[in-house]
Amino acid sequence: MRIVVIEDEDNTRYGIVNLIRKLGGSYEVVGDADNGEAGLQLIEDTRPDLVIADIKMPKTSGIEMLEALKSQGHRHMTVILTGFSEYEYAKKALQLGVFEYLEKPVTANDLKSMLEKAEQELAMQQIAGLPPGHASDQLEHALYRWVSQDGLNPVLLPAIKAQVKDWGTDDPFRLLVVYMGLDYDAGCAEAKHGLDDWLKRFGRHALFAIPEDRSFAAIVQGRDLDDLLSLLQSEWLPQMKASGLTAVISVAEVPGIVALKAKYAALKSLRKWFIVIDGSREVLTERLVESLAREPLPYPYALENKLKAAIGGNRGDASGQLLQEWLRLCMTGVYEPRHIVDVSVRLISSALQMIGELYGNDLALRYQEQWLLPILAAETREELTRAFGAIMEHVSSVGQNPESVPYSLTVQKALRLVHEKYAEGITLEEIAAAIRITPEYLSALFAKEVKSNFSAYVKEIRIRKAKTMLLDSKRKMFEIARAVGYPDPKYFSRVFKEVTGLSPAEYQKVNLSR
Repeated sequence: MRIVVIEDEDNTRYGIVNLIRKLGGSYEVVGDADNGEAGLQLIEDTRPDLVIADIKMPKTSGIEMLEALKSQGHRHMTVILTGFSEYEYAKKALQLGVFEYLEKPVTANDLKSMLEKAEQELAMQQIAGLPPGHASDQLEHALYRWVSQDGLNPVLLPAIKAQVKDWGTDDPFRLLVVYMGLDYDAGCAEAKHGLDDWLKRFGRHALFAIPEDRSFAAIVQGRDLDDLLSLLQSEWLPQMKASGLTAVISVAEVPGIVALKAKYAALKSLRKWFIVIDGSREVLTERLVESLAREPLPYPYALENKLKAAIGGNRGDASGQLLQEWLRLCMTGVYEPRHIVDVSVRLISSALQMIGELYGNDLALRYQEQWLLPILAAETREELTRAFGAIMEHVSSVGQNPESVPYSLTVQKALRLVHEKYAEGITLEEIAAAIRITPEYLSALFAKEVKSNFSAYVKEIRIRKAKTMLLDSKRKMFEIARAVGYPDPKYFSRVFKEVTGLSPAEYQKVNLSR
């Protein structure tokens, strides 16, 4: 432990220095000074772990020195030396956050006891992962650890409280979480520095980065929340845009540091509402979300069928237009963001299934991660739009590269006809005639490339379509049977049970009750 001693009485100063050196161990006196002014420079030069300072000294008193150090952000431990008649000075020093005080004359036992306590405190800070040095660095690191760690580290909370206890008020904090998304790596440092400067007018504040969340956060104290929201929207965010950076902000009131972790988690879970709210609003609060009148988001069965037909017909432009139509629908109502994401994933999964049936599962699996993960990860309207833009670009070229498709052109044509005509009682002979090959040759190609015979494949497609339709409880059973190519509802029920192990009614009951 690196120690500095500042005392204007030579005998007292030398006595303390010699006692510390006799104790040995990890204690190292890295310098001493006989007044507060020299002490300030010494502390700046040596950056000690512990400062032992007299409360009354010439040039700069111990109190003045402590105030100067605090304003400069130094956060070493400080022990003050005081006489019996200097109680009011000691009280003031304690308000400035000193670690301990010792009454003169200092005894060897008192000094040893104090050093042991200081060493324990330093060890606890190291366990908490607090970096040595400037207070702002320590506080930033402690706040980051507090909100980002899964398990609550009991050492962190007292460390954070010690850093903010001198904010001097019991007012609640405001927590701002600034999400930057793709702009985080290039723009976080600039945005964080800009917000730090901008917040100085609001009183006490501290900022910390959360890299894994592609965001940074600030705790602010001393300004009305509505006032802060208004100024963020009208002043700071336009400054960000002028710098070519984009960000959205979630804001909440926090009753105290203990609640900070839970409130950060709550704001993070609310962030997906930026998918829903109008793009002109870039500041989100819990109160705003609670005030929104939500609507149910129905599954787009008709659009799904059109999308699969467009993919089956290799009409990339039409597929892209249908996805654009779905995206517009999501943005026109006030839907739960998780419902938008869930339904979008289901819709795109249906498109991937169609691609797998037409061009092979390898191609569908290749697209699966590229298409679904960005939708699941989208936090804002811009990110969801970007995710769908990438899908539209891919879907327009699906099947264009022969090397990427495992089926021959002949089988691709046959599969498209099956998907177009499965409801019409299509036969192997009719498909073969349509593409001008013999039924025997088509049957052999099916077995070789699709790894299934023709009738089994058609049955699989029909039952798969029926499963989707059964999830729409408005359709009657005979209507579903006819729609998938079975004029006789009883025969349809028997085939459905052979394939799935459940009757259509049982399948519908099980899945609609979830």
